[in-house]
Amino acid sequence: MLYLCGESFFNFFLKLLGMKRIGAFPNFSLNYKTISLLFGLFLLSNYITFRWSSQVMGIPKPRSSQLYLLDEATRYVYDVAGFEQKVIAVSKRLDIPSEWLMAVMYAESRFDASARNHKGSSALGLIQFMPATLKSLGTTPQKLQNMNHVEQMDLVYKYLAEVQKVRGEYQSLTDLYLGILYPDAIGEDFCYTLYAKPDENYVMNMGLDENKDGRVMVQDIDQFLRRIYPTAYFVTKKSTTWW
Repeated sequence: MLYLCGESFFNFFLKLLGMKRIGAFPNFSLNYKTISLLFGLFLLSNYITFRWSSQVMGIPKPRSSQLYLLDEATRYVYDVAGFEQKVIAVSKRLDIPSEWLMAVMYAESRFDASARNHKGSSALGLIQFMPATLKSLGTTPQKLQNMNHVEQMDLVYKYLAEVQKVRGEYQSLTDLYLGILYPDAIGEDFCYTLYAKPDENYVMNMGLDENKDGRVMVQDIDQFLRRIYPTAYFVTKKSTTWW
């Protein structure tokens, strides 16, 4: 509770409630209004005391929430705590919000580390690595299949870091997703076309054609991410807070 010098705080309550002190006890009768007011003041005084002690004594604030989309990852991830820590570490190294990284992995694999593309390509893993990409990273599809989520995150970092080295810093969720889907489109204007009819790549990615005009443009990717992952989409580098 919050105390003022001597009895002044108690007397303040009595005056506020319109009570008079008689001897050692106040002369009053309780009613619902009085009880509600006392309870409200009790909560307020405890809140003030807690805030004051936290600042003065250095008590750490409780963590506000878990990693974005982590609940979805628990369907496939066995070491949830280890995966969470790894995602945060990789995000820090790439200088991106962890929400972005979680969103693109969910978009590509739903966090299934053994996921294979069901539309005809040979992509697999957390961010749907192509066999040629895995070869450039010094591994193979067979080795990737034997990796757990935490181990695959090292490859996710290695790949995204190499793209970043060539294309520059990721400035948005859209940039990060393009880094996986079509790195050459990073930094291009919204009208830049990634895929168009009747190309086979368009057929495999036609779900990203937001306006169904037969072309997948940067604008479509941006609108898709904003519609499906608004929480991650509106997080900026400046607003990122590391736990």
